[in-house]
Amino acid sequence: MPYFLVLLPFLFFSCEREERTLVVQPPSAQEASLPQVSDLAPGPQHNKAPSVPNPDENNSWMMAEGKRYYEAYNCVGCHAHGGGGMGPPLMDEKWIYGHEPQQVYATIVEGRPNGMPSFRGKISNDQLWEIVA
Repeated sequence: MPYFLVLLPFLFFSCEREERTLVVQPPSAQEASLPQVSDLAPGPQHNKAPSVPNPDENNSWMMAEGKRYYEAYNCVGCHAHGGGGMGPPLMDEKWIYGHEPQQVYATIVEGRPNGMPSFRGKISNDQLWEIVA
């Protein structure tokens, strides 16, 4: 029993906790441009959009918020929790318009033919990236 009391403070202070910023950073001077999801472009030249990384990709709190928004914006209604509603499943790597975070972001913002509505102006940029995460 005395050994346990000696080890208890060491066990308590050896745990590591994820650090998170609770203040949302102001958007940068340049808004993130939507990535190009297709090679189609007018004219002879193709202007590739820069790859925009998902700022919330490895943050567990932001991913949990994204799950909450996924339900709040009724994505569950079409895609279900496990991916199998009337919309395409989101659990595999066979996505029609790409499974990269930039492509998913563009799909949500622009919408897609045959059922996926555009959420441009309805969901904030931060919330969109959290849903993508």
